[in-house]
This record gives sequence, C-alpha cells and structure tokens, in this order.
Amino acid sequence: MKRLINLEKKERVRLWQRAVTMSLIFTFSAWGLVPVNAVTVQELDQTIKGQEISFYREFFEKVLYKPVSQFLRLDWIIDKATMRKHSALDVNIYDEVPDSGFFTNRHGKKRLSKEELQRGANQGSGPKPEGPWAVLKGKASGVTPGLVIQDLAGDRYLLKFDPQENPEMTTSSEIISQKFLHAIGYHVAEYYLVQFLPDILKVNPQTTYYNKDGFKKPLTKEALTDLLSDVPKYKGGKVRASASKMLPKPNKGNSDLEGRNKKDPDDLIPHENRRSLRALRVFGSWLNHYDLREGNTLDVIAEENGKAYIKHYLIDFGSTLGSSAYRSKVPAATHENVVDWFETGKAMGEFKIVQKPWEKRWDKNDRLIADNSIGYFDNLYFNPGRWKTQLPHEVFERLTVSDAFWAVKIMIAFSNEDIQAMVDTAEYSKPETAKLLTDILIARRDLIAKDWFDRMTPLDDIQLSIGQKVTGEVQFTDLAVKAGFVKAEETSYRYRLTSGSCHAKKGIMYQEFKSPSFSFQMPDPGKKNCSVLEIQVKRVGQSKWSCPPAKILLSSPSGEAKNIISDIDHGL
Repeated sequence: MKRLINLEKKERVRLWQRAVTMSLIFTFSAWGLVPVNAVTVQELDQTIKGQEISFYREFFEKVLYKPVSQFLRLDWIIDKATMRKHSALDVNIYDEVPDSGFFTNRHGKKRLSKEELQRGANQGSGPKPEGPWAVLKGKASGVTPGLVIQDLAGDRYLLKFDPQENPEMTTSSEIISQKFLHAIGYHVAEYYLVQFLPDILKVNPQTTYYNKDGFKKPLTKEALTDLLSDVPKYKGGKVRASASKMLPKPNKGNSDLEGRNKKDPDDLIPHENRRSLRALRVFGSWLNHYDLREGNTLDVIAEENGKAYIKHYLIDFGSTLGSSAYRSKVPAATHENVVDWFETGKAMGEFKIVQKPWEKRWDKNDRLIADNSIGYFDNLYFNPGRWKTQLPHEVFERLTVSDAFWAVKIMIAFSNEDIQAMVDTAEYSKPETAKLLTDILIARRDLIAKDWFDRMTPLDDIQLSIGQKVTGEVQFTDLAVKAGFVKAEETSYRYRLTSGSCHAKKGIMYQEFKSPSFSFQMPDPGKKNCSVLEIQVKRVGQSKWSCPPAKILLSSPSGEAKNIISDIDHGL
C-alpha cells in the first residue's frame, strides 16, 4: 500500500514538474523559430563551431563505444533498472510541438493543397535546363555517384543517380521522401527531378572526384564518361538524377542527436528530450528511412526579422523506401541494426537456429523484389514498434507513448490522395510502380497508427467548458474512430477525477459513458490541490481498458475562481 501511494505521489509530481518546466522554457527561453536572443549572423557564425560527422565515427560511437560506456552512467543504469521514461520538453501544455528551428507545423496543423504537397520545399524550378552545367567536383562521401554542379544562374546542386540494376529507385526515394518530410514539418532542402544529356556537363582541369578505389583524381571528360557509364540511360540517351539545391552558407556541419550545443543561445533542450527528434523513429518507420543519423543532418544559420538562429535540416534521402542508395535494401535492414548486440545475444542464448522475421519475409517473397524501381519495400512482417535504424540512437530509444501519439496524429492527417500526389512527383515510367508504392505507404500508415493506438488512449482536440453550478464538460475526438479503424458504437469510455490528497485516489470510481463528451463536478478552484482527469477507452472484443490513460491536469490561475487545462499527457 505504501509503495502504491508513493507511486501515485510521483505521478502527480511528474505532471506538475512537467507543467512548470514547460512554462519556464517558453517564458524565458528562445528556442522558437524566431529567437528572442538578438544575435546577428556574423556573431552566431563566430560563436558556433561546425563539425563533420562521418559514418565511421558514428559507427564506432554508437555500435562500439556507447554500448560499453553507458554502463558507467548512473542515470542510464537507474532508467533501465526502473524502466523510467522521460517526457519530452519541447512541447506546450496541449502536448503539441510549437514551431522551432527543428520543426515547423505544416500538414498536421493546416492541410496543404495538392500543389503545396507536390512542391514541397521547392522555391524554383531546379537547374537551368539550357546549360551548360559546370561540374565543380565529384561527390566525396556516400556510396552513389554524385556531382556538384553550378548552373547559369549561379545556383549549386548536388546530382545523384540511380544504380544500373534499379532505374528510378534512388532518385524517386529522394524526391518522394523530401515531399513527405517537408509536409510533416521538418526542414529539408529543395529537391528536383531532372533528365539531361551528359554533354550539358562541363568540366575544367581543377575539378576533382574520388574514383571507385577511393583515390582523389582530376575529373577529366573521360573520367566523367566512365563515372556515368554505370548510370541508367533513358530515351534519347538522357540521364536521370535528383538535384538537391545546396543550402545557403554559413552552415555549421552536422547536428548532434544527443546533448545540446552550449554555444547556441537557443539550444536549451537536450536533443534526446526533443519530441520532434524522437518522433523521427515513427516517421522513419513509415518512409523506411533507416539511415537516420547525425551525418544526415545539417545546421544552417538562418535569419528572421534581423535575428539569427540555427535551422536544423534533414538531408540525404537516398536510403528511404526500398532503396539503400546504391542497391535495394538488404533483407535484414530495418529489422536489425547494422550490428545488433541484442539480436546477437538473443540468438546465442537460444542455443538453436530460429528463423527471424526478416528471413521469413525474404522466403515468403521467393527471395525476389517486386519492383526494382522501388527496391525491397513491403509490409510483410512489418512491426512498427520494432522497426530499427541501421545505427542505434538514444534519442529514438527515448520515444514515449506521447511522442508516438503526436507523430501518428500527423501521419493520419495524410489522406490516400495526399500520399498518391506526393508519390506522383517521382514520375515513374510505369504507372503500376507508382500504384504499388502508393498502396504500400497507405497500408503502412494504417499499420503504424493501429499499432500505436492500441498502446494508448488516442484522444485529441480535448476541450474544457464550464457550465452552471460549477459543472465542467469535456469534449474530445477519438482519433481511432475518426480514422475509421474502429466504430463509434463499438467504443466505450470512462473517466475519473482525482483531486486533493493522493491517498484518496485508489477509492475513486470510474464513470463510464459512450459519446466523446462527458460532464463532471468541477473541483473547488479555491483549494490549492492538484486535480487530474483520467480518461480511458475500450473497444468491443477488448478485455482491458486502454493504458496509459489520457490525463488532463486542471488548475486555477492566480486570482481567478475557475479551473483551466494546464497540461495534457498521453503517457510515457
């Protein structure tokens, strides 16, 4: 009994601490899209030191160093021993993520038109088609052929191509994923799909590239021809590429997915405690973006109303959907990390050969890929909760139920027509390819939403109104019903109000109801007690009520004789 009471006290303290923390952050900090700290671009450029994070550095840190060093961290040991979770700190009292240098609310807040979805972050029309395009250098990182070019307008673009065995795969993955991530709310560069004759490319003696052996060499006309020899050719000998416009300078290199940049006056929240970054695990599972890592981010100094701030971009989407940039994804990708100590230990501990889900999936597909222009991408044996990036990151491991709820809510805002519109921007040569990919993404959206909704109380648009005789009325939207996953008549709800002494909570009974609204007796606003409304849901065929419940913290502002919503929490 004593342990139960202590747990209830901790729960209330956590809710109040979160509410107070949010108030302090949003009152005194300047992490929003337009920072309060009045610094200039030059000042910020001189203050913040840039960094380049290679794949090999990340591999060593995430796969070798961190799995060992974390056992020396007392906080990590306590978290694992107690299964303690940490609430995100970049949210407001309504459990939403406001606009910031990391994220801007778009389709989830206000629906974008078909034209806006298809335009994405693009502000122009891409490289000038009349040419010539001056080749400045060959791409020095990554695994696919790449060229940095400058068009007649002076704009620079990074051209990336498809592998010979997978025409349209890598370029389509880049174009489509850029549209999705922009509409979701992330900062991305401009991406254009281009087709051109190779003779539009012009090289000079100073241009260099890295050859197939990794050596830096002059990029002669013959070397350029050799570089493009493995690229698929289309009608009339044209080459297809994705052209990502180079982001403006000054940029400060890659961003950390953990910790914070102490030199940045607006970076006050540890990145592993940002919902906008944690939720990339959910969005990544939708787009199959298994190469989410620090090396695929870029920090750029931006300016708004004369004030400078860091704008955090996601870059390089060639390893999304069924692509791993230079070939189709391997069968184990997204099922296991590139080196997965947990799966290795599990296999050794079982002392027997067990067929893994990705092996069953590969066999069920007869070890064939349905469409080479998509790559290896389907929903067989897809488990949203166990989807993995190729490198493990603490920020994704910290994903909470509330974080996932926020992400899924944005996902289901995309209609089937929205998804089709963005897939169409890839301009697949075969209509059946576009249809297959659209169907996969639609089905995957629903699989992810259903999986996460089953682990929570998916209520949104929670509103409190005060009636006569201190009666309160709460109205909400059940997102599972709204999305059509379950029927309203097959759904029941219940609530309870806890206030005053935490010792009294156990004896408070739930009140059941059927419609998405209920009335209750408001607590006395004159008493300085915490009051929490807990709401749960149960569907036909389910034996238990949803857990965790949706919690609404009620409080009365100083000097006012009424209660208001001061925090909404969907659980850890």
